[in-house]
Amino acid sequence: MQDTANDDVEFILGHAERLVKVATMCVISFGLADGLNEALKVASDKTDDWQQAAAGFQDGTLMMAALRAALLLDRDDTKVSFQTIHSRLKSKTVQSGLKELLEKKHGLNDVFPPSRDELIASFLEAYSEIDWKVHGRLTHFRNLGIAHLTIEKMSKSITFDELRRLVSIISRLTAVVQQLCHTPTAFREWMLEDYLEIARKAMAKNPPT
Repeated sequence: MQDTANDDVEFILGHAERLVKVATMCVISFGLADGLNEALKVASDKTDDWQQAAAGFQDGTLMMAALRAALLLDRDDTKVSFQTIHSRLKSKTVQSGLKELLEKKHGLNDVFPPSRDELIASFLEAYSEIDWKVHGRLTHFRNLGIAHLTIEKMSKSITFDELRRLVSIISRLTAVVQQLCHTPTAFREWMLEDYLEIARKAMAKNPPT
C-alpha cells in the first residue's frame, strides 16, 4: 500500500508541470475565443474580410480549447489529466505523502496562506463541480467532430457557455496544481479574463491603412 502511495505521489509531482503547461494553453485558447466572440457581437461596422478573419480565428482557438479540455479531463488512468491526478490525490495516504515530500523540497507551508491542506481541499472542491454529462458530450464532440472523421455521425455537442464553465474549472484546478507542486510555468486564475480582453481589444483596433 505504501509503495502504491509513493508511486502516486511521484506521478503527481512528476507530471504536474506538463499538465499545467497544457492547461495554460487551454485557458489561453478559450480566453482568446471568448474575446473574439465578444468582438464579433459588435462587429456590424467591420468589413466582410474582418468578420471572416475573426470568425476563422475564433473557430481555431475554440477547437483547440475544446480539444485540450477533453485531454485534460481524460479518464484513462494511463494518461496525464486532472482526472488521473484526482484519482490519486483523493487518498488521505497520498495527501500525507505528498505534503511530506513537498515539505522536504520546499519547507514548511504555514507562513503564507493558502496552506497545502487548503490547496488540496480547493482542488477537490473545484473537481467536484465538473458536470460529467457535459464532459461526456465534449468527449463525443472531440472524437467525432475534431480528432477523427468517422463514418458515425456526430450526435452530441457542447454549448459555448458549457465549455466556458469547464475551462473555468480547469483554470481553478491549474492554479492549485501550479501553486501546490511549485511548477515553473507561471499561471494565474485570472488569465482567462486577461486573454478575453487581449482578443477583444486587439480586434477593436482599426487596421493600418
